[in-house]
Amino acid sequence: MRMPDRPRVALIQHRDARDVRTWSGTVHFAKGAVERHVGDVVDLSPVPVKMLPFRVARRLVLEATGKEYSYDHEPLLARYYGHLFSRRIARARPDLVFAPAASSSVAYLETDVPVVYYADSTWRVIRGYYPNYTNVVERSDRAAEEMERRTLAKAAASLFASDWAADSAVRDYGADPARVHTVFIGANLPDPPRREDVLPRRLGNRVRLLFVGVLWETKGGEIAFAALLHLLALGIDAELTVVGCTPPPHVRHPRLRVVRFLNKQVPEQRREFERLWTGADFFILPSRCECAGVVYCEAAAYGLPSLATRTGGVPSLVREGRNGFTLPPEAGGEAYAERIARVVEDPRGYEALCESSRDEFEARLNWDAWGERVRTIVAKLGIG
Repeated sequence: MRMPDRPRVALIQHRDARDVRTWSGTVHFAKGAVERHVGDVVDLSPVPVKMLPFRVARRLVLEATGKEYSYDHEPLLARYYGHLFSRRIARARPDLVFAPAASSSVAYLETDVPVVYYADSTWRVIRGYYPNYTNVVERSDRAAEEMERRTLAKAAASLFASDWAADSAVRDYGADPARVHTVFIGANLPDPPRREDVLPRRLGNRVRLLFVGVLWETKGGEIAFAALLHLLALGIDAELTVVGCTPPPHVRHPRLRVVRFLNKQVPEQRREFERLWTGADFFILPSRCECAGVVYCEAAAYGLPSLATRTGGVPSLVREGRNGFTLPPEAGGEAYAERIARVVEDPRGYEALCESSRDEFEARLNWDAWGERVRTIVAKLGIG
């Protein structure tokens, strides 16, 4: 039974919000945070569309033109999503619409219900930044720009996971700064560790690096491996564990361990995932492009300092000297190794860095902090 003082929140997303894989789990965790802190969620996802024809079209366009066709920004689909969700919202009669990663669902929406939109980027900042959004066909480019513009104009509040994305909404699309907010993403962990279970951390005889990513090249795997080699060359006993992908054949070393994939929904694999985080000394992910990076929040949850690239939305998540360090995009493995070596030379400083990493998780990089921030923003809309 719904409490009378809690607003009714309709969640719209063309993918299934019940699927923990949607937007790498972020929709699932955001939905839970809204339920705990904002109001009663009515999940109106997904949209009954078979995507296979659009995936085939993408492949054919790439083969024929060498350009990318983004069916996530297909105007015919967006208009259909808008029409369908307009009807579903009218039937649900909510007080608020929550639209995570759903510009294609909001752009052509027809409703008087206030919309809160959440994303980790705008089209302008990811076009030409991510490989799959580089060299796109004109139809996709035009449609994406139009959807972004319409969504930001329609939303009563636009929330972004970083200052990088929020600044673009204002700068590139003329969004009202009073309606644009940075609300940091949280750690997508079903059961985050307790502080006392991960701290204090102390360095041992061997420096243990952890790399978690699905795309070796995009996530900077070569740089992480080069950092391992340089640490060894400096005389620092080190090892690197890679989780989630398989490095190319030339990347081999006795101090390199590869764990191809761990499914956090499988209890045994989740426990192994937790052991890897707990057993590491540093998290290293020198991504070439990154909108937000939930894994930096997960590292902070385990009190693990991050070594990351100063790109995209990363500087909003990895605060210098608080939960890690960011290096410029041109930095190679040697620079990462030297940054790690400086920390290793100061064991007490390392322990303090681990403490402040966990502080960052508890203060702002968790989904309850996200939910409380969203509740405040929603209240200013006169809802709740």
